[in-house]
Amino acid sequence: MAIQLKVRDKKTAKEFEKQGKKILSLAKKQGLIAINNRARMFIDGHPNRRWWFADKKNNLLISVEFGLCDDEAITMLLQNVKK
Repeated sequence: MAIQLKVRDKKTAKEFEKQGKKILSLAKKQGLIAINNRARMFIDGHPNRRWWFADKKNNLLISVEFGLCDDEAITMLLQNVKK
């Protein structure tokens, strides 16, 4: 049982790191500065971070005040790409 938990935890950690890299690359492509709290909050059993985005030209914060979780941030960035 303990071995199965370790494998699942490693997979979750890898997915967590991939999400962070994806958010950073999407933000960079759009000319945004991505800021995160580097804290791993557990929401529904999965680690999450809070993300804020600022415009590189104006240095103005463009995201919501309380920050976006990983999935919300990816959704926001993908919607902005399609526009």
